[in-house]
Amino acid sequence: MSPAPEEDPKITIARERIETFAQKFGIAHLYLAYHCAFPLALTPTLAYQIWGEFQHDNHNQHLNIPWVAVADLLLSNLCNEVEAELYEMDLAVRTVLLNELKLDAKFGKTRLNELSNFLLEFVKKQLRSKKPQSPDVAQLHEWIALAYVKPTQAARKIALMLDQQDWGNQLELVRLASVIETFVEPLAEFEALLTYGHAMGKYGRGDKAGAEDDFARLGKGKQELEIAGVHLQVPKFFTFETVTVNKKGEIIQRQTKKAQYFTEDLGNGVTFDMVYIPGGTFGMGSPETEVESRDSEKPQHPVTIEPFFMGKYTATQAQWKAVAQLPKIERDLDDDPSWFKGDNRPVEQVSWLDAVEFCARLSEKTGRNYRLPSEAQWEYACRAGTETPFHFGETITTDLANYNGNETYLDAPKGKYRGETVDVGSFPPNAFGLYEMHGNVWEWCADPWHSNYQGAPTDGRVWDEEDNDNRYQNRVDLLVMSRNDDRTRLLRGGSWLYDPRASRSALRNYYAPDARGNNIGFRFVCVAAWTK
Repeated sequence: MSPAPEEDPKITIARERIETFAQKFGIAHLYLAYHCAFPLALTPTLAYQIWGEFQHDNHNQHLNIPWVAVADLLLSNLCNEVEAELYEMDLAVRTVLLNELKLDAKFGKTRLNELSNFLLEFVKKQLRSKKPQSPDVAQLHEWIALAYVKPTQAARKIALMLDQQDWGNQLELVRLASVIETFVEPLAEFEALLTYGHAMGKYGRGDKAGAEDDFARLGKGKQELEIAGVHLQVPKFFTFETVTVNKKGEIIQRQTKKAQYFTEDLGNGVTFDMVYIPGGTFGMGSPETEVESRDSEKPQHPVTIEPFFMGKYTATQAQWKAVAQLPKIERDLDDDPSWFKGDNRPVEQVSWLDAVEFCARLSEKTGRNYRLPSEAQWEYACRAGTETPFHFGETITTDLANYNGNETYLDAPKGKYRGETVDVGSFPPNAFGLYEMHGNVWEWCADPWHSNYQGAPTDGRVWDEEDNDNRYQNRVDLLVMSRNDDRTRLLRGGSWLYDPRASRSALRNYYAPDARGNNIGFRFVCVAAWTK
């Protein structure tokens, strides 16, 4: 006979803690602990509700649980206070207690169903009350309750939550992964969801290589998993090197980084990559001390950005041709407008109106919300956490960007003046994994021009003085409003034709929405990219 497998040390320790608790307080207290192990989070109110509701076993025998058992349990070493009046049990303790509840002749699996229904009703009452529990706690209660009575519904709700996560918030990723671990038994049929949560936890703890391997095995070459009707994107990662320079343009640091992305297929071998941009807060505009800064870049002000996806490169001529052949939405598109030809060169000679039409056609084909970035999104993505004039550092050189190298910034040397665009991906990316954010071609933004930042929104939205209510948050609104809107539009990033100061992260430029030039292109963003 094969020896029995060794028990997980965490489970062994949990059993010892539970036995000590039972010896100290007695069997009635232990019965309460069985039931209070069911929710993922405990408040005194919920614990007293459980105490009052479950004073009888499934044979209608009174359990004689004293009211003081609630306080004894919450203050014991079975529970940890995570914040004021909010308690959690260790996962191993919960596992042992729930298993004992199911195996106990007085309760069994029937009691789990009763606890599920009770918890769902408790959540409903709390949501209707004047002092409801926090949304996070209510959500946890709902998930665990549904997991035992309606597992598919629970899996769907969890998958939807995962679909909206900010992958830059590592603490939240770890927290959610820990929560998902508690569903190993009730959601055993949704193995992909459990594996996804485990890999997400690795990513949150900094093991990006391990997470990448787990996601690759999970996806098996596919970009999406269907879990309970939710198309959950399988994260992919790419590795790149960033460089930092001093004011002389000398490279003083190189760093290897990873970024998350997904690929969209336009057919006939034409694809594009969308890079995940984590949310955060940054100082938009230039400080007073920045060399050759302008009044239009002031006042520098804090802006908080929600996560989004942005094109790894500016739109290329190959991508433009593929989209230009899609059905017209509002206006015709020239399928080969560029002055400097090349499939992998940026498309240029496209107006703001053309770029809006491109995004509309792309959205219609893919079912995702593609649009031009807000000016705040663009600058946040360009800076990638830096506060210097360029994401490369204090200056740039023509080894790092395509601009008029006959001119210099700070103490950098003169360089090449190429006099034309170059293929996308020709220069090192920034810390988010975005290429050519400085130089090559100007990039259209959705916003109308404002002469400075007085009164600018602080939440990353498109700034429209006529309607500051996220008027252009989706491509449909942007398309409709562009019909009779001739206001000048924002351009960012500089180009091959301009000097280096024009490529600063904070520099703002503008043209009429129907203007075209062989140094004007665009880059698009995707909002709620993983919800189709």
